[in-house]
Amino acid sequence: MSCCPTGLNTWAPSKAVVQGFHLFKDDETPLYIQAADAVRARIAGGEFRPGDRLPSVRGLSDELGVNPATIVAAYRILTREGYVEARAGSGAYVADGAPLVDLPLTTEPGRDRGGSLAPESKRPLPDNSIPVIDMAANAPPLDLFPLEDMKRFIVESIDADGGRAFEYEDTAGYRPLKTALAARLAYGRSGSSAAIDPDDVHIVSGAQQGIDLAARVLLRRGDVAAVESPGYRGARDAFVAAGARVEAVPLLSDGLDLRALERLASSRPLRLVHINPSFQNPTTVVYTQERRAELANLADRYGFYIIEDDLFSDLAWDGSFIPPVRSFDGSGRVIFVKSFSKSLMPGLRIACLEAPTQLRERFESVKRSIDISSNGLMQRVLERFLSSGRFDEHVAAARKRYRGACEDFSAALATCRAAGLSWTQPQGGINLWLALPAGVVARQFVAECLAGGCVLVPESSFRYEPALDPVGDAHVRVSFGSVPARLLGPAASIICAAAGRISG
Repeated sequence: MSCCPTGLNTWAPSKAVVQGFHLFKDDETPLYIQAADAVRARIAGGEFRPGDRLPSVRGLSDELGVNPATIVAAYRILTREGYVEARAGSGAYVADGAPLVDLPLTTEPGRDRGGSLAPESKRPLPDNSIPVIDMAANAPPLDLFPLEDMKRFIVESIDADGGRAFEYEDTAGYRPLKTALAARLAYGRSGSSAAIDPDDVHIVSGAQQGIDLAARVLLRRGDVAAVESPGYRGARDAFVAAGARVEAVPLLSDGLDLRALERLASSRPLRLVHINPSFQNPTTVVYTQERRAELANLADRYGFYIIEDDLFSDLAWDGSFIPPVRSFDGSGRVIFVKSFSKSLMPGLRIACLEAPTQLRERFESVKRSIDISSNGLMQRVLERFLSSGRFDEHVAAARKRYRGACEDFSAALATCRAAGLSWTQPQGGINLWLALPAGVVARQFVAECLAGGCVLVPESSFRYEPALDPVGDAHVRVSFGSVPARLLGPAASIICAAAGRISG
């Protein structure tokens, strides 16, 4: 079968059954990533052990009701990570050197597009009477969701368009929304040619689909793709599933290490680079304008493409705005992906992708093959958020909320500095990147916090490298914006207590 890598027997029967294995087919996370996450979690948790045979491609695809190519892509990701090995004519097996960890890391697909993993621990969980504070979610808190606006705009959209709001929408998106987004994306861009053609704006079902779409359009087997390290794992998985060889490029305090990127581009067939330049997930780094301009120049010089993944630019607390890399792009090398999951609500499931004109037809064709079109009703709702002014009002309130939350949380954490915790105060977004005391491994620290009732995410969850020494797992991401304000103090107390125990 041409869809399968060497050694994976599509048709062989399998005795291995994955109990409780579910895919969320209405989720924005591609099914192959969900499948890889589920198998990885069972390997890390000990359900599958080194040498065990995994379900065959055909058996698992039949069990889950997906195309065999979905399972092939999932196994390809796990093979690159060192979890799986293919044996010619026999199938897929758990690799002898699979990177098992004491703290299994599993994903609930799509629950955190920002790349966090939902940690589990073999240690006893807190007493059931104590609520677990989830500071891993990387999403707005429920009480900040603009529900009244949602209700009103849904009703207005149905009243205006009737049944048309529930028809298949045009593949590229609802035209009024594309027009509104084109005007918004052009605002603040440098240069006199900032106007954007609405036809170059493509509506996608969440930003992860936008990244996956770009990978499908631009990557071919054997191409080299680069990701930030630490950075968003979903981009890496999309690149691996497309058959690319993924390279991790270090992140500096002001953006991607461009000297390392240039060395890569000059020595390998670099095709695609993923960046998250505004309050980067997980580090909160903001690329300087100079680094953004230089990155665009490098793409032009070496002929690679860039996916500019914009999650948080709306959430700079002072309302400041650095022109995106796309605004310095004079040769059509930057694909700009804009998410509204952090600025509005994750369940909106609408994002946009602005692509160079020469790629317009290819993006529409691949999007059509994935899901025909994104939700027409939610596209109409987002258009009304933007055109009514309520989006800007909501974002202004969110900025104030998150700034206050960060200040309160940082003040509550102040006593932790004595235990060796340190951090740089961000100026936007919803996350804090905590450096741990020397010698403390983040996975162990996360387990301590979980036992106390607080969920965090270790640095290793954002690294591409499959086998990390403690130096590569020395931070935790804390989403202070994800929880009610009344829980910030208790969360800080749990973190400080864990720091004292583990460093002592």
